[in-house]
Amino acid sequence: MKSIVSVFLLSFSLQAFEYNLVPQKLMKDVYCFFGKPESISKENGGNMVNTCFVQTKEGFVVIDSGPTFSYASQAYEQMQNIAKLPVKYVINTHDHDDHWLGNSFYKNKGALLIGPKTYEQNIQQDMATRMENSVTKETYTGTKVVKLNTVVKENYTFSLGDTEFHIMQLVKQAHTKGDLVVYIPKKKVLFAGDLVFNDRISSLRDGSIIGSLKALELIDSLHPKVIVGGHGYRTDSNATLVFKVYLTTMKKQIQEALENDISIDEISKKVQMPEYRKMKLYDILHRRNVFDAYRELELYDEDE
Repeated sequence: MKSIVSVFLLSFSLQAFEYNLVPQKLMKDVYCFFGKPESISKENGGNMVNTCFVQTKEGFVVIDSGPTFSYASQAYEQMQNIAKLPVKYVINTHDHDDHWLGNSFYKNKGALLIGPKTYEQNIQQDMATRMENSVTKETYTGTKVVKLNTVVKENYTFSLGDTEFHIMQLVKQAHTKGDLVVYIPKKKVLFAGDLVFNDRISSLRDGSIIGSLKALELIDSLHPKVIVGGHGYRTDSNATLVFKVYLTTMKKQIQEALENDISIDEISKKVQMPEYRKMKLYDILHRRNVFDAYRELELYDEDE
């Protein structure tokens, strides 16, 4: 039996995509793997997302498990190089699959999975994922959709070792209808998921420009010293700034267009925001963001 398992593991390791993960230490006991600011592709194996882990005396807490089983396996190896500790909890910040498809690896290791209500509502175990359709079969090997152990409706707090983790849904809808942030008051570090973007344009396809701006205000009101977004490399206390200015500028220009009776067919020509053309994924996402924001803002009353 051992020989069969060994052959399987050897076969898997030969087929698995090599992510070359290197943990970046943000402060004592807090580390992240930073993905490339680009779209999912066969070439990057879905490694375009930020995932993090926090070391405590009793084990690790992972924030977002990444795009595949193989990614999570390789991330775990890097954690074990830091300390021979188990992964006790995995927190999923929202239901977009680049953030949670490593869950099955950690569940096999005995970790408890925590995530938003939208995961429970939208994710089925037999579903085909966007990641599965975007990377190679070999890269996706071993990846499965699994159930959460704990679903967070609004807020949830737990402690591990001497570290307390606060999981919060700040607004009803921002990037999605179930975005969670993870805040560690002791360290003043906040993991924002896709409520915060840097180094590339975000997508509003499942979200709200109004809710996103409100969520960014609430993140800043906590005065964290470190803010880790779901995508991008900036992690200082002003990490919300680039995304906030992008959304604020878009909102203002669309509202001005609405006052001047600019139609939805004309809005993308009116709100081009050329100062963001050099940002990654501008050509793919900006025009769609303008359409989505227009549809929301034409029904929005600032005074309500």
